[in-house]
Amino acid sequence: MTDIITKLPRYSDGEIDEAFMKEIINGFKLEAATEKDRVDIARKEAREEQGKTHPVLGKCVATMPAREFFRLTNKYGHDHVHSKEFLKYYNKKFSDLSPNRI
Repeated sequence: MTDIITKLPRYSDGEIDEAFMKEIINGFKLEAATEKDRVDIARKEAREEQGKTHPVLGKCVATMPAREFFRLTNKYGHDHVHSKEFLKYYNKKFSDLSPNRI
């Protein structure tokens, strides 16, 4: 009969902590590197939507990367992120991501 369970290497707490810190630091670097790409994609979408009106949804007033949208709705709530005041603020702050004004 063969052994199904293999011997796993044992790591010290220091080695585990160091591996976690390395993963966290690399994750932050990767997030920062990919954030620019996501914003560039949102800018391109905003330029494509400029002056267009959807037959059901109306005019697009703001685009943002999905991660940013979910962070904002998690922090401030769905109603606040979709409020007219927030969208006016977003139009001023990120004019390049706002294809049509409110």
